[in-house]
Amino acid sequence: SFMGYGDRIASVRSTLCTLKGECMIILNQTQAVNIADMAVIELAKYIRENKLQNIILGISGGLDSAVMAAIGLKAISLLKSWGYSCGYKYVFIDVDSKPVDLVKARALASKIGFYMEEVNLTEWYFACPFRIQNPVTHLDRLRNGNIKCRERMVYLFHLASEERGLVLDTDDLSELLMGFWTINGDVGNVKVIQELTKDEVRDLGEFLGVPKIILESAPGDGLGVTATNIASDQLGMIYLKIDYTMSQLIRYGFDINGSDQQLTNQGFKLLFERIAAEIQEPVEKLVHVAWQSVNTGFKRKYGDNVKILLPSRKAMGLPELGSDQFSKVYLTAIQKEF
Repeated sequence: SFMGYGDRIASVRSTLCTLKGECMIILNQTQAVNIADMAVIELAKYIRENKLQNIILGISGGLDSAVMAAIGLKAISLLKSWGYSCGYKYVFIDVDSKPVDLVKARALASKIGFYMEEVNLTEWYFACPFRIQNPVTHLDRLRNGNIKCRERMVYLFHLASEERGLVLDTDDLSELLMGFWTINGDVGNVKVIQELTKDEVRDLGEFLGVPKIILESAPGDGLGVTATNIASDQLGMIYLKIDYTMSQLIRYGFDINGSDQQLTNQGFKLLFERIAAEIQEPVEKLVHVAWQSVNTGFKRKYGDNVKILLPSRKAMGLPELGSDQFSKVYLTAIQKEF
């Protein structure tokens, strides 16, 4: 079977985890406990304050939805201790999905203990009149992928309207930096992990008991944009290196919502070369990552008008993106992993 770059990195991490006996690379145990507690309490408070009756979540088989599933169940348990009843609707929505996604989703349901509905909307997707039937270019596949994502969200919000439910958002900080989400497709009613990077979410998932088949899989979108569905095959690098690169660029004045003319600035050119040497990646890949960020700035400029439940990174005891401390933590993690 084809093993993409992201999968090879996941395999390396799995081996290192076995040798070291644990897998957290960014968060420590105390941080994981505090963040999980904050997330559960804030979600429970929001549900009670707004008199909501159900948590609605699409289970993709990926990391972010797995972590949100665990947080949601803990919030329901906390609400019960407060004398407030809240249910859940967790659903795997198959839209021309890869079989392994369902395998991982079922593993999650079994491991942390919840009932998962399984719905197949592939026929609806194939019947979509503006679906590109024979996609040739990357843009063709991207447009089809966005249809899949929005179709899933239509179903989730339909459930929410039936059940007086709250649709949980699953976006994280790394995806925000890269514009790696679908407008009107990924966005739910509330954001919980928006301020956490992908590797911080992964560490949180380990703490919350997410199964290894998910923790050790390379992050992706499951939308068929690439043959592997792996994010690094679209973005050019793994998130750990992307987050370090973007933190360093922001530290020295790069505007992720600014012009792509920044990429030709002599100062940034020298910075690209320095970072490339530090993380052992070609300069061209770093430039592509920076271009991806500014090219998707329009998606970030005006926000989603969605409640973000967790406080700032500083309030969570995490270093701010663009700070020297953030960069040191991530460069140390990169050097340990590679």
